[in-house]
Amino acid sequence: MVIILGILFIFIPAFHTSLWFDESYTVGIANKGFLEIWKITGNDVHPALYYWLLHIVYLIFGANILAYRLFSVLAIAILGIIGYTHIRKDFGEKVGILFSFLTYFLPIMNTYAQEIRMYSWSCLIVTLMAIYAYRYYQAILKKDEKAIQKNLCLFGIFSIGCCYVHYYALVTTCLVNLILLIYLIKNRENNKKTLRNFLILAGIQIILYIPWLIYFIGQLQHVGGGFWIKVGPINTTVEVLSFQFRRQLDTNFSFDSNTILALVAALLMYVYIGIKIYQLKKQGENLKPALLSGGIYLGVIAIILVVSIVMPLLYSRYLLVMTGLYIFAIAFIMAKEKNRIITGIICAVILILGTISNVQNIQINYDASNKELYDYIKEEIRSDDIIIYSNIGNGGVVAAYFPENKQYFLNFDHWDVEEAYKAYGPGMETVTNWDFLEDYTGRIWLIDSENMGLYNDNFPKENTEIIKETKRIDTKYHDYIYNVMLIEKY
Repeated sequence: MVIILGILFIFIPAFHTSLWFDESYTVGIANKGFLEIWKITGNDVHPALYYWLLHIVYLIFGANILAYRLFSVLAIAILGIIGYTHIRKDFGEKVGILFSFLTYFLPIMNTYAQEIRMYSWSCLIVTLMAIYAYRYYQAILKKDEKAIQKNLCLFGIFSIGCCYVHYYALVTTCLVNLILLIYLIKNRENNKKTLRNFLILAGIQIILYIPWLIYFIGQLQHVGGGFWIKVGPINTTVEVLSFQFRRQLDTNFSFDSNTILALVAALLMYVYIGIKIYQLKKQGENLKPALLSGGIYLGVIAIILVVSIVMPLLYSRYLLVMTGLYIFAIAFIMAKEKNRIITGIICAVILILGTISNVQNIQINYDASNKELYDYIKEEIRSDDIIIYSNIGNGGVVAAYFPENKQYFLNFDHWDVEEAYKAYGPGMETVTNWDFLEDYTGRIWLIDSENMGLYNDNFPKENTEIIKETKRIDTKYHDYIYNVMLIEKY
């Protein structure tokens, strides 16, 4: 029942085609070939695996925004099912059902499940990697040679998948590999063959990752130059602490009632988990699975914090990548709670927070304002019209909605993004000035954000006539603002 209701819960807000910039980038790149995706993402800030998976969806369903979104939700649906198929079998009924419950009803899960981004699939792959790492460890303890080989192979597959799906997943799998290596070296007298096979697997993982290293180094330079992440320390601290208990995406972070409620709920949960661990340790309970899982989660954050001294890498949304480990640690400790009233209260609070989150998702995702931009342009646009914007945020959304029209992104700040933004090609071209308009005659759509500064401050107005005055469109989805103007150039 938890799985069935949970899947319905996360799918309800997902049947819409609204986009924001990050999603528009995903939509733009999904129709590219596998090799082209490799090259384009190499110049962005994420690895290629998710985009390859989405390209398969494109090959089956075509350029279908709804199919892309449901594909993201599918990953979280599978993650919740793993509570039954894997967690329950390994750790018992209570841990399994709590894992499924938290997967579906934590506010952040039903929010990010709908994002047309790599986060949900990263979370699933990282969780599977950790599961098979633990099963591999258990098989070694039991000296079950067949299980050792099977789980080592599955761990290897999901481990290299982590390396190519997200950099937080890469750090996570490196940490897990290191823990296993240390264990095998410490116990090498009884596991010489196992250690040898593990070292072979480690070598294979390194070899398979070498083709991406040149892109990885280049992407780190993007981060160091401030291309990727710019956040304040107070915001980041609050986001990291309360992340799993709030629906708010970090791109729209603010200290509102949702954030305060999420922070209070998260802190109370951490106090409860801390007290419970102390009590259970005194009682001699085996907490190793939870401590390993939670320790890896915190260990990745610690590693990112250290690296952030040099360049900013701690971004709360990326915590979703390891949230399967976070959920398991909490589920394992909660399952040891003998007082059903306490368990019921915790689950009720999470269900209430998750429901509040999902109601907000539904209200935002299905708001009529989200369709206004597309409908307004679609009604008037012609196949030979061009579209121009200098704000890639809302410009990228227009590029995803109208890929058949020639478009120009005016990169006045000379960001090093031309190769990465080929995701929007061939329809969109990145330019740095107005020279491309010198010999052009025809209709021009100008798209700007909070005002029409693109026209008022910069646009070459000679031999032009305004056909449609500026229309402002405010959308609920990610609070995007569009100012749209139609001009004829003679």
